[in-house]
Amino acid sequence: MICNAHLDPVWLWQRPEGIAEAISTFRVAADFCDEFDGFIFNHNESVLYEWVEENEPELFARIQCLVKEGKWRIMGGWYLQPDCVMPCGESFIRQIETGRKYFKEKFGVTPTTAINFDPFGHTRGLVQILTKCGYDSYVFMRPSWVDAEHDFIWRGFDGSEIIAHKLMGGYNSGKGKVMKKIDRALDEEYGTDGINMTFWGIGNHGGGPSRTDLHTIAAFMKEHPEHGLKHSYCESYFERIDKSKLKVFDKSLNYTMVGCYTTMARIKQAHRRLENELSVCEKMLTLSGVSYDKAELEKAEKALLFCEFHDILPGTSIKAAEDDCLRLLAYGSEIAERYKNKAFFKLCAGQPKAKEGEIPVLVFNPHPYKITQDIEVEFQLQDQNWNENEVTLVRVRDKNGKYLPSQNEKEACTFSLDWRKRVCFTAELEPMSINRFDCELYVENYPKRKIMPCEQTDTHFTFDNGTMQVLISKSTGLIDKYCVNGTDLLGPDSAVITASKDNEDPWGMTVDSFNDTIGSFKLLTDEQANAFNGYPDEKIGNVRVTENGEVRLKIQATFSCGNSFASVTYTLPKKGNYIDIKIRMLSNDSSRFYKLNFNSALDSPDFYGQTAFGAEQLHTEGKEAVYQKWCSIADGKNSLTVINNGTYGGSVDGSTLSISLLRTPVYSAHPIGDRPLANTDRTHDRIDIGEREFSYRLTADTGFIDMQAQVFNEPCVALSFFPSGLGEKADTAVELDSGDIILTRMKETPDGTLLRFFNSANKAAHTQFKIGGQSFELDFGKFEVKTYIYCGGALTEAQMC
Repeated sequence: MICNAHLDPVWLWQRPEGIAEAISTFRVAADFCDEFDGFIFNHNESVLYEWVEENEPELFARIQCLVKEGKWRIMGGWYLQPDCVMPCGESFIRQIETGRKYFKEKFGVTPTTAINFDPFGHTRGLVQILTKCGYDSYVFMRPSWVDAEHDFIWRGFDGSEIIAHKLMGGYNSGKGKVMKKIDRALDEEYGTDGINMTFWGIGNHGGGPSRTDLHTIAAFMKEHPEHGLKHSYCESYFERIDKSKLKVFDKSLNYTMVGCYTTMARIKQAHRRLENELSVCEKMLTLSGVSYDKAELEKAEKALLFCEFHDILPGTSIKAAEDDCLRLLAYGSEIAERYKNKAFFKLCAGQPKAKEGEIPVLVFNPHPYKITQDIEVEFQLQDQNWNENEVTLVRVRDKNGKYLPSQNEKEACTFSLDWRKRVCFTAELEPMSINRFDCELYVENYPKRKIMPCEQTDTHFTFDNGTMQVLISKSTGLIDKYCVNGTDLLGPDSAVITASKDNEDPWGMTVDSFNDTIGSFKLLTDEQANAFNGYPDEKIGNVRVTENGEVRLKIQATFSCGNSFASVTYTLPKKGNYIDIKIRMLSNDSSRFYKLNFNSALDSPDFYGQTAFGAEQLHTEGKEAVYQKWCSIADGKNSLTVINNGTYGGSVDGSTLSISLLRTPVYSAHPIGDRPLANTDRTHDRIDIGEREFSYRLTADTGFIDMQAQVFNEPCVALSFFPSGLGEKADTAVELDSGDIILTRMKETPDGTLLRFFNSANKAAHTQFKIGGQSFELDFGKFEVKTYIYCGGALTEAQMC
């Protein structure tokens, strides 16, 4: 009998109420631990203990004593119960590290059974993380279809294994209803080796044990000793399990509540942004050696971890909780950004002073490989140019004085004065170091910046860079052709945004797909588009070229569907085989599900996606699937990949790949039987009504796709900065020679520099790793994660956490 009190820190309530309930629940549980002999209370989530320690230290001291006496068990050991499909591998490690550090420091314990009762699915990538963090068992409840076996061996991508236990009948029992749980456990005889594990206690808003239920259990134990009921904890159960008798399951524990992969787009994007910013920030701080407040950076990390909670990241909380967490994620990003800036300027030491007339651009590449990238940077001219017949332009040179492909583009501001400048240029960047470029100014005698003409026919804008051919229709605004190296990958009318009928339920509890299409976004007429943009007297066509030069072509079009609008910008590089797609959407229709659709030319393709420290085949037939930074379709001959920076849902039906953009359900409208999801006598707050932006990269290059996705998500840091010329210039500190190997984390620890690598290939891999002027040969199994400490010239493999 495992007594617990499931307590969501936020959900249908905000954090202050969560704090209050945690204190009340823990106080009652502590009283019962003292009152009832043999009773054991179990609870996880270090964030709740932190709240008690901060707000009622006397109670916290009581709990510490109860833990020492064995009457209170620390369960799970994580910071909280996060969503278990959308966070990246490093986020899961952060959840474990933060919780374990706290519980070890405050209670002297390290649980070996991980607990995630309530999340909506579990990535297979967790297995390797759990085993390498010292866990031997895992308890979960969802999805409901995993009911064939009570206990089983869960096998990870790398072949690691852990005992998994499917919690039957829920994690709570309701006040005075514990006998229902006991009767079910006895009647159904589920379990392994003649024992089972039953979770009880008032839950979902705290509560835990009740006096009535404790008396009921005591009476049943006395009357029926033959059943062997005992108050206990998870580790005790798993100690008695014969692992050799269990069946093996080697897939992710998905799918369930599939609307959660898309609901609350802003939360998902802000979460991904903070994941990326913490990753880059830690690398830059390590390389620069700059001093910083570790406690403050830990606050940024905890902001990320809190917002990964399984009712925040999936989008099922109330609006006030969403607002709170958007602020919290922004707070974490602001801390990381400040420390990134501090490290950047330190890394610029030793750069020579600019020559007369030069404007330096310094670019930090946060990745351990040479990468070629289009770089954007803005700066201010030394003085305003008020001559209306002149425009100042910029060209860029590398450190050897060679001119690079570059083009001037519209600045972020809209300022009718020759003063602020934006330049985009293509350059190769050295790994994990500052790269120096210099801008040269010149003046042209015409009133505004010219945009190069674009190849076009009467029906299409045409693009051919020698590797990639693209046609964009003037009549539909959609992609009619995407051909790479002579192979057609997309058919007509691709990149169309469709609208499907949805309902008020943000979870998507009762469905596995969103395919009831009721419309699509249609191109506005030229007159409508110009009026939408605020210029009804303008005569320019809707499908229009907004930028074109040596580096890239940008084409923009505006669409509408119902009361909603979308402005789509296609960016086509002059070197490369990808298309970047930026969508600015004005969502204003209720109970809609929007998808971005690519009509591929592939033959019955399979569907694949990235997950935490792995990649897996996803289901098709239009069913909603979950992935992380990329998803891909492949038919054995050709493939097509979409990289994102904060989208998690998608589907494949036939040869069409659909990326899930957003939904507009009602906040926290929970299905309950046949009852209405929401009252129809009022206006409800709707999720993701308003302006939302999305960015994607469509590519045919699936080599080193994890590396490509990391570069897309963690762009270089570029700034126009005039260095002093003082200090020593840092050489490249870290370099890998294999694109399959991802440097997922780099940070300073008391023991040295922590380095974590992930082999993103489904096969063994080898890499040469350079650091501090030394070279090391590293070998990895398929999808293997390895952690090292570099100190004093030695590289030593270490525990994950």
